[in-house]
Amino acid sequence: MGNAVTVDTEKKTLWKRVFSEPPAKPVIESKDEIRKKYAFWRNSIFITSYLLYAIAYISRGSFTMAMPFMSQSIGVSSKDQGLILSIAALVYGIGRFVNGSIADRGNVKTSLPVSMFLAGLFSVGTALAPFLVHTGKWTHNMVVTYMCLFWGVSSWFQSALFPYCAKSLIRWFPNATRTTWWANFSTSHELGSVLVVLMSLPIARCTHALLGRYELESFFFVPFLFSSAIAIIGFFALQDRPTSIGLPDVEEICETNFAELTEEEREERSLEENLTYFQILKKHILRNKVMWNLAFIYFCVYIFRTGCISWIFKILVGTQTKSQSFSDMLGNVDHLAALKSAMPTVVGSLGIFLAPIISEKLFGGRRAAANFWGLSIAACAVFGFWLGSSVHSPIINPSLKNVIAFSSLGIAGFTINIPQLLVGGICAVESTSKKVAAAATGFASLSGYIGSSLSNLVSGSAVDYSLKKFGDARVLLICWGSIALLGAISCIPLWNVGARKEYSH
Repeated sequence: MGNAVTVDTEKKTLWKRVFSEPPAKPVIESKDEIRKKYAFWRNSIFITSYLLYAIAYISRGSFTMAMPFMSQSIGVSSKDQGLILSIAALVYGIGRFVNGSIADRGNVKTSLPVSMFLAGLFSVGTALAPFLVHTGKWTHNMVVTYMCLFWGVSSWFQSALFPYCAKSLIRWFPNATRTTWWANFSTSHELGSVLVVLMSLPIARCTHALLGRYELESFFFVPFLFSSAIAIIGFFALQDRPTSIGLPDVEEICETNFAELTEEEREERSLEENLTYFQILKKHILRNKVMWNLAFIYFCVYIFRTGCISWIFKILVGTQTKSQSFSDMLGNVDHLAALKSAMPTVVGSLGIFLAPIISEKLFGGRRAAANFWGLSIAACAVFGFWLGSSVHSPIINPSLKNVIAFSSLGIAGFTINIPQLLVGGICAVESTSKKVAAAATGFASLSGYIGSSLSNLVSGSAVDYSLKKFGDARVLLICWGSIALLGAISCIPLWNVGARKEYSH
């Protein structure tokens, strides 16, 4: 009995030593060495995190690109696809909050690469569904359940990536420049989303032509190789936080001058020193009315954003892929459909990059105002997409319709990514304590991905109905536009809400 307890204790100690936040080391005395190490590790951490998150989105986007081929290839309908994506989004949202709480006390250097590898592993496991279908022993429901399980587990590990990246941004970059660095980092998922649209069809064609027998699997193999490679690199190129390698806190290096605290705020900060992590979590997140308002806005943002990213390609391809041959389906897809579906992410990356500038310069630091106009304009852009894509559009000229469709999707991507960056990242962090910063982004993300789950569930059920009944996707577009306007209205109560004093400088 005693030996068993000792073994369990050793296992827990090993797990804690590997994946828990490492202890602080004595601070290096040489200022030159501190500057050199800071420069090296900040660049290494930012570049690695950027590439890792971009590749993560390539892996996640592979399912979306394979969706138009699933019905004919393995009998997984639009409704089935919506269910799979809905479950995955819900798991992802819950994981963002849970893993956010873990990340606040976890080790970035080990946990981030392991999560990346496991996410890729279960992603490629999802691609084995065609093999199960071809055995003839698996029923339709069994195949759908299998895909829900593997894509859901992959989403759980995917959900751990951003909290650790957020922790790195908070710990390694000072308040004065963090908004800019955060915006730069956030373009990584836009880059990944663009690359998966541009790369998926050519890679699938090449893989299918070279290996022959692989069909839907060809969309997933290469992203898994990328995920494995960046996970290995991450073990050597990441660090948890400056104090874990003998460097002083980043604000000490940058000599940040914080806004003067009132006596009441000093007492509040002093009291927080004696609170446990979960007491701080309850105070600054679960009982924070601003956080709940932000969470609802993010819910609306992600219903709209998920529709644009996950379902535009499906809508544009529509019923083009009639053939039962996978090779014919790959060859018959309209390339303009792929390019159009990339516009929300291509132009959206510019929206993410400019979001801090827009909120700071155009709206004087009022994040809510920037979020309001971003959501409002995105709602209007939906009507433009209908004009450029519907067979019932009053515009007849095909070239003009293509221009309108491209422009509308670009505008939608640009404007919706302003609140996507600000609400779930900057606003969430600035509304809470730094001690629960990763959990704050996770809480907002949980709400966002509940919206994403709902969006996928409704879209999967409604897309075929809308196309069959009206010849276009007006049902979905009306839903997306209405929810964006609701999100815009929800920004009004936060119009004059600013950042907590510990983030002002």
